[in-house]
Amino acid sequence: MIPMGTSLSRWTMSYFAAALFFLLFAECLLAIGGWVPSLDVTEPDALIVVHSTAIGWLGLLMIGALLQFGPVLTGLSLPAENLSLAALGGIVMGLVLLISGFRSIEAGSEAAGPVMIAAASILAISILSIASIFLSLLWRGRRAHEASRFVLLGIASLAAAVALGSLFAIVVSGVAGSPSVVSYVVSAAPLHAGLGLVGWMTFGAIGVTYKLLPMFLLSNDMKQSVMLRASGSAIVVLLISAAVALVFDTDIAGKLALLADLLLPIATAAYLAELFRAYRSRRRRTLELNTYWSLPAFVLLGISVPLLSCAILFHAGQQTIVALSYLFVFGWLSGLGLAQLLKIVPFLTWIEAFGPLLGRRPTPRLTDLVDTFRSNIWLGAFYAAVIFAAAAIFLESDHIFRMAAFVQALSTAALIVELALSRGLVGVDAEAKQFPFKHPAFFFAGNHRGDANGSAS
Repeated sequence: MIPMGTSLSRWTMSYFAAALFFLLFAECLLAIGGWVPSLDVTEPDALIVVHSTAIGWLGLLMIGALLQFGPVLTGLSLPAENLSLAALGGIVMGLVLLISGFRSIEAGSEAAGPVMIAAASILAISILSIASIFLSLLWRGRRAHEASRFVLLGIASLAAAVALGSLFAIVVSGVAGSPSVVSYVVSAAPLHAGLGLVGWMTFGAIGVTYKLLPMFLLSNDMKQSVMLRASGSAIVVLLISAAVALVFDTDIAGKLALLADLLLPIATAAYLAELFRAYRSRRRRTLELNTYWSLPAFVLLGISVPLLSCAILFHAGQQTIVALSYLFVFGWLSGLGLAQLLKIVPFLTWIEAFGPLLGRRPTPRLTDLVDTFRSNIWLGAFYAAVIFAAAAIFLESDHIFRMAAFVQALSTAALIVELALSRGLVGVDAEAKQFPFKHPAFFFAGNHRGDANGSAS
């Protein structure tokens, strides 16, 4: 996955920890009834869950992954990596303010406006700052691997999503309250969601897996799919164009958004075909924990995208669209993220802790760092809970949804514990942790050269 001696991102673990916190926070809110199918998705409490999941969980997860794997995709060093901690602090602070702003709106407080403006400003500055670092890296290394181009599409979508989100905050704050601006914000909300979840998160995930999954599977590199690249580029361009066209002509904007909706199943099919070839050509016959439990995520991607596109095309009811969106966000994006973390966290920990000792004395196997049996149970429970929760939304059953959300939160909490035990090397024998071994710091890489123990001599 990473050649020995490759630099470790100092703050990737911090991003992962913050991301997991916000995922569990959002799921706990759902479990206690912060949002249920009988409520509208535009309610402030629902928006707290949405943004905790989208920005706090998925956004921080992707940024943390790119801090480590952006250089792997390009073969180049990450510029200005020292800004990554400041960006993390800014995103967390901005998100906390955003959540407070939504709560203030719910309470009818006059402080809602200033808080929303502060939240939008801090989030925009922080997200765009770290995005500019990735843009510089990936643009310079865009020819190194096809994966870089997909992540670049994601970054373009992220910038557009941030711009729309900032405008929404300004409107909510009351600074810009003209009817035309309010009308634009209401109409652009689906585009904001599409740019964030499809443009940024999905194409970002496609880019990272395009490079890493063949490495995990010991298979041939994914081919440069012309269909995937063309349809993906068209989707992002159409979504951004629709957001611009919405200022002048809502009919044109609607047609552009519809074209993007129709192209999404094509891009998904092209991506899944690439994945199928990678799995089929693998030289590692027994699937590891992360690659095995990524399969349900890919299946749910293949199910949710065409159904969601059809639901949008045929103007299905809100419950149908929300149920399919839930399956997309938690089944595809979150399921893939959790499964891959169970590989990434132990691997980075192993490199940091035992890489310098390799060849000098026996070292534990990577599989010793994570309990596969327990992780299988909790990942299975997570996917089952997501499917039941989506079905409950479709059936408008608040009771079943809350039970499913509770199981989902419980399984997520258990997986976080497994990741913490892995990072803490709890399952590793004491003999393997004798001098000159030094335990890695929990939330950051002790030495970003991938040599936390210094010289093993």
